[in-house]
Amino acid sequence: MSFDILKKELKENKLQNVYLFYGQEDYLIKYYMNAIGNLIVDEETKDLNYIYLEGKKDTNTLIENCETMPVFCDKKLVISRNSGYFKSKKGGGEGSDKKSENNKLADYIENMPPYTCLIFVEQEVDKRIKLVNTIKKKGLVVEFDYQKPADLVKWVVKVFKSHKKTIDTIAASYIVENSEYSMVELLNEIDKIVNFTGEIQNISIDDVKSVCTTTIKSRIFDLTDAVAEGNISKALMLLNDMAFLKEPMQKIMYMIVRQIRMVYRMKLLKQQGMREDAAAKQMGLTPFVASKVLGLSRNMEIGVLEKAMYYSLELDESVKTGKMTDRTAIELLIVSMK
Repeated sequence: MSFDILKKELKENKLQNVYLFYGQEDYLIKYYMNAIGNLIVDEETKDLNYIYLEGKKDTNTLIENCETMPVFCDKKLVISRNSGYFKSKKGGGEGSDKKSENNKLADYIENMPPYTCLIFVEQEVDKRIKLVNTIKKKGLVVEFDYQKPADLVKWVVKVFKSHKKTIDTIAASYIVENSEYSMVELLNEIDKIVNFTGEIQNISIDDVKSVCTTTIKSRIFDLTDAVAEGNISKALMLLNDMAFLKEPMQKIMYMIVRQIRMVYRMKLLKQQGMREDAAAKQMGLTPFVASKVLGLSRNMEIGVLEKAMYYSLELDESVKTGKMTDRTAIELLIVSMK
């Protein structure tokens, strides 16, 4: 909800005096930092009214930078990144010195001059700290988590459009599902595709596959495809390739079981009379994943899927109790689905 409030404030040019930005999606943090900066600071006076502080700083230094008046401008922007103010001491609770500094800063923010906009950008935030509650009261706390896959697909299409190129949703969702949902990572993949395709305007999924880095996600799809085709030897060969690339076996097991559960749920929804497109939408699948899951659901029996899900629980217990290795458990699960 705070993310929507931030967008509304920017649209209406009604900004708070203090913000706390944190979360995994660094691209969005930088985007909204710049958006606020563009509203507050003129390019001509940026050197005078834009202050960037990296790392831990003395509280008085931060306060002094907020106190100085803007020059030839109504407001000034102060950004404090990775300040360390928002971390609790390990073991619970804050150290007395740190708590005193945090309280001093919280008290200052209560009465901060209206001509200053202060943005804290942090990696870790303990929401129990008084300083966080003060910023909630006097400004806005925004968590920038990874965006939903469906929203990322739309964003990828827009980015290609900005390069005067078109891409369909299947190819765009392949890019999304082949990454860790990081917009920075997605931009890197898009840049590679744009450079590779040159003057070509319409981007196909073959273009994408020719350029995009093959990740564990796409390899898992290939592995489950092989299982659905009854080609167990191919599935085991793909597992061996992932082991050679030092992919974590625990993550591979998790992703295989996740795929099995998606296919199982798709089959149940279809048995209940739901249309395939409606089922995919209810499950929140991107077009590429939906096409893969639907294909697997047509080729795999529901009984095999049920058996695999129960068997995966037994195998997980065996791994945790040291009766077998992760690798052996995955091989047994694959073979059980033939």
